[in-house]
Amino acid sequence: MKKTVIVLLALFLALPAVSFAGSATSRWDLTIGGYVKFDMGWGSQNQGVDAALAQQKGNGPFTNINDNTGNFYAYGGETRVNMLTRGPDAWGAKTSAFIEGHFRGDSVSGANASDTFSLRHAFMSFDWANTKIILGHTWQKWGLLPTFSNALLEYNGLGPFLKGSRQPQARIEQNFKNFNWAFAVMSSANTLGASNTFTSGGSAGVNNNFTNSEVPFFEGSIGWTTDKCGKIGPWQMLFNLDGFYGRENRNSQLTVGGVPVSGTWQNKNVDSYGVAFKGFIPVIPEKKGNKAGALSLSGVVFYTQNPGWYQGPVTTSSYNTGTALNPDWHAPVTFGGWGQISYFFTDKLFVNGWYGYTRNNLSNYAISTGQSPIQNTTQMIANVMYDVNAAIRFGVEGAYFNTRYASQGTAVAGIFPLQKDGEYYTFRFGAYYFF
Repeated sequence: MKKTVIVLLALFLALPAVSFAGSATSRWDLTIGGYVKFDMGWGSQNQGVDAALAQQKGNGPFTNINDNTGNFYAYGGETRVNMLTRGPDAWGAKTSAFIEGHFRGDSVSGANASDTFSLRHAFMSFDWANTKIILGHTWQKWGLLPTFSNALLEYNGLGPFLKGSRQPQARIEQNFKNFNWAFAVMSSANTLGASNTFTSGGSAGVNNNFTNSEVPFFEGSIGWTTDKCGKIGPWQMLFNLDGFYGRENRNSQLTVGGVPVSGTWQNKNVDSYGVAFKGFIPVIPEKKGNKAGALSLSGVVFYTQNPGWYQGPVTTSSYNTGTALNPDWHAPVTFGGWGQISYFFTDKLFVNGWYGYTRNNLSNYAISTGQSPIQNTTQMIANVMYDVNAAIRFGVEGAYFNTRYASQGTAVAGIFPLQKDGEYYTFRFGAYYFF
């Protein structure tokens, strides 16, 4: 069982999912894994089980209904199922394929969306001694550092701070001694937030301003890692510098007297780019496989323009400051990051703390015209986790979110402005059963 975990972690280092899996029979060597996840808790605002932002406060006697009352929640839709298959070698490479889904209904709309099985990953892998090629739908590399994997109970925790997204892509990774690099060409469709690029209604995908560009998105990563400073679980010292580049194709239709003129469209490309630095430091490594007393620091800082789907709930869009006759498209800058500290009291009992901050550097024009509702947001999260055995993990978690909005908004019939700030507290109990 432990061997299966090590193999999965080594094969899917960029995949934040840990599975304690058994074997099944198929045409090739098949492993089935996943986990059952349960949450129960309370939040100080009228939000669901996995909020990412704080809602605006009311102003005087006029309240925001989303800030008016607290909310009890319980949920099991984060439950996941995956399959890993290892087939015959090809061109001297070990081959495998991985499929995973959960029951959050990310790509489905409607009343029962949260009960619907939804695709998370579907990719194939070709592994040589120091080279790997990945083809399919999986995590992008830019800024992704899954040290929070299965240690963070809040599903949308760190969501506004470059937590990562899943995109269809072709990627190559190369290791040489303690160094590594990666390069990917990927689809940049942006639907349904940061979850994936699929849409509802039976369609296999969707086009948008990013896919209509003449170039795809490109990602790159270069890093350094070593085990000479020790390890904590699967993690060892690492530092990576990542980046991406792409273009958004914005178009506007010529209007005369407010009436659109048929067939008169003007296009302009808007650059999308970003850089991120991430790292993991085993300050006090584990000793002979026992994590008691181990301490680690990890995190990501980033700077980006027009990041599209990458920023999840704080995604900002490019906007036109010109006219329909002479469009002038601009994109805001977003920067921030998150940090994590983890300490193990025993090999099975540990605590985690996270701090995340993101700011959209909006112009006065963007704020006055309502181009983005979010100015900046902060999350502070802490939890205690206990591993009963290799299959069962329990945890309790508290979180505080503070979000500042670019405009006050309105509470009733377009009048009575709300406050720009919002605060949200939540406390929960969570349980995993890995299989």
